[in-house]
Amino acid sequence: MNRLDRISAGVDRVCLALAKACLLGIALTILFQIAGRYGLRSPYAWTEELARYLMVWGGLLGASCAFRRALDPVIVTVTQGSPPAVQVLAKVMLAATVVIFLAPVLYYAFFGAGWNFQRGFMWRNFNRSSAGLGVNLAVIGAAIPVTCLILLLHCAARLASPLPQPTGKTS
Repeated sequence: MNRLDRISAGVDRVCLALAKACLLGIALTILFQIAGRYGLRSPYAWTEELARYLMVWGGLLGASCAFRRALDPVIVTVTQGSPPAVQVLAKVMLAATVVIFLAPVLYYAFFGAGWNFQRGFMWRNFNRSSAGLGVNLAVIGAAIPVTCLILLLHCAARLASPLPQPTGKTS
């Protein structure tokens, strides 16, 4: 395992633990909401909002874990048994696809038109707070650029790692 892959694996362990914590937090928050609404006849205003924010963070962190494990959809499976040109093409296409998707997301997370930082998604959320919890929305919106950076790390690790061994299965 190369150094980049070890770093990616460490980040993945943290992301998986946080995604699991978010999932548990969602379940507990919803149970608390149900108890307040039906048991106490006094619903809490903040529970639905907290569950939503945990879903955003947990879903994006979980998606990064799925990408690390190569559970993203593929059209053609390429293994070490594939011709070398096909292996190189597969890695180039993976890199191109990830960068083409993530580059605009990262750009607009931090900048708006004309590289204007104040028109970026994060800056606009920095000046707002959530209604129920009073949390700065930049904390919630940070899930997007953080996940993009994690996905880029995982992509670099996948590119630096060998392709999987052929399984011997025929389709």
